Amino acid sequence: MDMSRKPAQPPESGTAEFDRELGVALEAGRRAAAVILDFYDRDAAEAYTKRDGSPVTDADLASDKVIREVIGSAVPKDALLTEEGASSRARIASPRCWIVDPIDGTAQFIARTGLFDVMIALAVDGRPVVGVSVRPVDGLVHAAIKGRGAWEYDGAIRRPFEIAPAPGPPRLVSSKWYGGRDRGAGLARIADRLGAQPIPIQEVGFQARNFAASERAFDAFIGLPPGSGRSIAQEWDLAAVDVIVTEAGGAFTDCWGRRHRYNKRSTGISGGIVASASLDLHKRVIAAIAPEIPLDPPPPDPADLPEPGEPGP
Repeated sequence: MDMSRKPAQPPESGTAEFDRELGVALEAGRRAAAVILDFYDRDAAEAYTKRDGSPVTDADLASDKVIREVIGSAVPKDALLTEEGASSRARIASPRCWIVDPIDGTAQFIARTGLFDVMIALAVDGRPVVGVSVRPVDGLVHAAIKGRGAWEYDGAIRRPFEIAPAPGPPRLVSSKWYGGRDRGAGLARIADRLGAQPIPIQEVGFQARNFAASERAFDAFIGLPPGSGRSIAQEWDLAAVDVIVTEAGGAFTDCWGRRHRYNKRSTGISGGIVASASLDLHKRVIAAIAPEIPLDPPPPDPADLPEPGEPGP
C-alpha cells in the first residue's frame, strides 16, 4: 500500500477532503457505541422481531437515534439511510448519503457474544468515501477515507490499518447470513479450484476488523448471490467495510468483480460479495467463483429486476 497517501496528522483534525466527515462519523460511532454498551452491560435491551423476521432491540433504536442526531446536526443537508430508520426515495436525489447500521450483528448482541459493531459510511455519487466501524465492547475502531488510507484506533493509539497478503494457500470462509448453508456444494468446488481447505460457515457476517492481524482467521470471505439474483445483503451491511477494506489494501466487490453501488432505489445487494486480503487473491477467487454463477450478472440495483413471474428485460 502506498504509505505516501496517509496524512501526517489524525485525519479527523485535518483540513483535507472528507476529514470533517470522518470526524463526524467517529463522533457518531463512539457515542452510539457508548449507548449500546450501557444496554449491554445492564442486559437491559428488550428484543423485538421486525416484519422481515430479523431481530431488533432497544439498543439498536437508541443507537440509531444518537447517530441521526450527530449526523443531522453536523451535515443537515446530507441524506441519511439507516437500517432502523424510514427510507425515503428522496435520498436518491442527493449526491451525498450517509449509510448506517446502528448495530451490525443484533443477533450477536442478543446472544451476548460481543461480536457486533456500529457501521457508518458516507457515499458520494454512489461510492463510499468515508467508513467507520466501532466495536462497542472494547471500543476498537477501524476507519478509512477514499484515496487516503485506513486506520485502526485502539483507545488513544492510532495506527495505519494495512491488510497483509495471504501467506500460503488461501483460507476461505462464508456465513450463514450470506447463503453459506445453502451453497455448500458450490463453495466446496470453489475451494478445490483454489487449493484451499473446506470452507467453514460462520454464524456472523463480515467485518473489516476480520482482516486485522490480531483477529485474522481467513484470507477471503465469500457470499454467493442467491439463485434468483435478488438481495443477499443490504447497503448498510457493506458500505463502511467496503471503503475500509479497499483502503487497507484488500479488495471488495460482488461475485462478478464489480464494485458495489450505494444509495440506490433498492437498498439490496444483488451480486453477492467477495472480500479478499489482496488484489491478486481477489482475482483468483473471482475466477474460481465464475463457474458457479451465471455468465451475465444481475443489475446492481435489485429494483431493476423483473418482479416474480414477469419476463426479464
